[in-house]
Amino acid sequence: MKRLLLALILAAALSACPACGTAGDDPSQITSKNDGNTELPAETSDDSLRDNLPAGLDLDGAEVTFLYREEVAGEFFAEALDGELINDTIYNSHINTETRLNVQIEVILMPGHYVESRQGYMNSIINAVNADDDLYDWVDLMIGNSTVMMQNGIFADIAALDYIDLDMPYYLSGMMENVAIDNRLYFISGDASLGYLKCTYCLYFNRKLADDYNIENIYELVDNGRWTVDKVAEIARTVCSDLNGDGKYDLEDTLGFVFHDTNHPKGFITSCDASMFEKDSGGTWHYVFGSERDAGICDALYRLKNETEGVFYCNTTDAVRGEGYDDLTAKFVAGGILMITSEMDDINSRFRAIEDPYGILPYPKYNEEQQSYYNCSRNTQNAFSMPVTCQETGAAAAVLEALSCANYNSVLPAYFETAMKVKYATDSDSARMYDLIRDSTVLTFWYTYNNAIGSPEGVFFECSFNAKSAGQITSVVAARKSKIDSALAAYMEAIEAIAG
Repeated sequence: MKRLLLALILAAALSACPACGTAGDDPSQITSKNDGNTELPAETSDDSLRDNLPAGLDLDGAEVTFLYREEVAGEFFAEALDGELINDTIYNSHINTETRLNVQIEVILMPGHYVESRQGYMNSIINAVNADDDLYDWVDLMIGNSTVMMQNGIFADIAALDYIDLDMPYYLSGMMENVAIDNRLYFISGDASLGYLKCTYCLYFNRKLADDYNIENIYELVDNGRWTVDKVAEIARTVCSDLNGDGKYDLEDTLGFVFHDTNHPKGFITSCDASMFEKDSGGTWHYVFGSERDAGICDALYRLKNETEGVFYCNTTDAVRGEGYDDLTAKFVAGGILMITSEMDDINSRFRAIEDPYGILPYPKYNEEQQSYYNCSRNTQNAFSMPVTCQETGAAAAVLEALSCANYNSVLPAYFETAMKVKYATDSDSARMYDLIRDSTVLTFWYTYNNAIGSPEGVFFECSFNAKSAGQITSVVAARKSKIDSALAAYMEAIEAIAG
């Protein structure tokens, strides 16, 4: 039976309990009930996806320890059955993985999600590795901080591990192409946790308000490829009312569109397919933002935020739990906002009390000429890294692989197909939109590495939302490019030095 290790337990007590069991680093030392037979398990009557772990793989009672952010632990861990669908499915997935592999999964929870606790959480990982303590086999990090932590040389190359199959659909696609450096990967994200899905950017909208103002069918706009930044602005102008007559739009009025969090505009960089970084034929990344098309994206977003009636920009974030953020949450729930930037799980965690019918939409394209919709997850999403102090890498890798596959077959359907697309969808079109958003979600180099290379997103924000820089993308990029190029080069050199 798994046990919950509390983060406040003394370090001495933790270190007395090794992170892994007796299974060796070499996968050949991990026994198999079928004498090393590496063929896939025999097919059964169901259509579940099968991983490529050896048939009958037996980890001989090993312990594999995960560190996870306490505030969002429910996306990965359940301490006990409680009758709630997602909780119980996650719990059973862990139990089934333990039973299948003859392994014990340990989970250590520690505050680390909100701003005030992030550095302490990361320091605890660094300190453990520097002390050569084998406390954790996998550590959970916000993916945007994974790239920052990489510079400390404390993580193993996941791409080199046995048992991890990055081509399987339970890992985010394109990791080796989009975020690996010189074919080395120091973090991994996928269905072992619901974090990436819960953090996926989207828009929620009030269908009653849309009907009351007789706006056109937004779902059809999406289907026809006409869901663009300018169309969002057009609809926002239509569905708004200056209720107090003061000539501006704020929390006292009916709002057409709300930027709910200072992080949410980042989703437009991806959805509009801006060209932040490109990789050349030799695998080197280059900062390329500033094209004529990029200028058009910034201009469109500037008009949306600053020149469109009924639009409100929230100057705080949930990371610090500001009052304005909660006020806007309440206003949307009460029916006073048509469209609000969101993350997918907001309908469950923040907007659950809403009574009006609502729908979900992808972030808009830049224009109708853009061929596809693109979405991304906020860089607070989960990613796992393996500390170099992990002694039993084979056991740890096998557990992550098996758990990811088990979650793909059970947790993902429970959360996405049952909860989001049935329980929280108020019409059949919303269920289609959930599929579109998930299918078009991508992992990008710029967002994943943004925190580690001096926040190049700042140029986008300045050109899109700052009145002094509106229409000045060429000069703004020229003033910042050298610094961004230098930060990127220094970062790459540091990572390459770590690899030797």
